[in-house]
Amino acid sequence: MPYTAEFTYHKVTKGDTVSDLAKKYGSTIKQIKVWNDLDRKYNIIIGQKIRVK
Repeated sequence: MPYTAEFTYHKVTKGDTVSDLAKKYGSTIKQIKVWNDLDRKYNIIIGQKIRVK
């Protein structure tokens, strides 16, 4: 049986931070940064759909 990757995405809402999302989904800040090609300030925008796991 072939491996199929399952990712989890989150739609950013007011007050979300990369740090909080990493804790909530059991990921790391660095993983979320790489998966979503975030800048060094880890800027996320309300309404943005980002991979969190």
